[in-house]
Amino acid sequence: MNVDAFLADAVQASGGKLHALGIGWSVLRVSGFPARHDRIGIGVTVRSAAAEAGPHTLTISLLDPAGAPRPLGTEGSLRAGFATPAGDGTATLALNLDGLTFESGGEHTFVLTVDEDATTRLPFHVQAASEPPTSEIRTVGYL
Repeated sequence: MNVDAFLADAVQASGGKLHALGIGWSVLRVSGFPARHDRIGIGVTVRSAAAEAGPHTLTISLLDPAGAPRPLGTEGSLRAGFATPAGDGTATLALNLDGLTFESGGEHTFVLTVDEDATTRLPFHVQAASEPPTSEIRTVGYL
């Protein structure tokens, strides 16, 4: 089983495709701590062999900068059931986590596990910043 995933501002699954806004970020810039982030989207594609077609469980955990688990949901992690179809064996999942609070900066990591076997890690950094990064250019008008 192969699991690919990415971070985004928001994700939607439709017709076997993933649609995302703000895809591929790795840094959350916040004005101060504690910081509440409105939404973090996680797009997931699971590809399985023909023998692995059928029901599966995706588990998502969040680790803080020290590697300790952060609470997600009522059981400390989130679980979602899904199925990979016979034939192409591909499932697409769109997960949107709303209102996560970060007590401090540093590298956090989402850990995605399918059936407690295939694991993908999505690290990201949370940092306080008062100015937009110099790589961003904002303009008003039409090009």
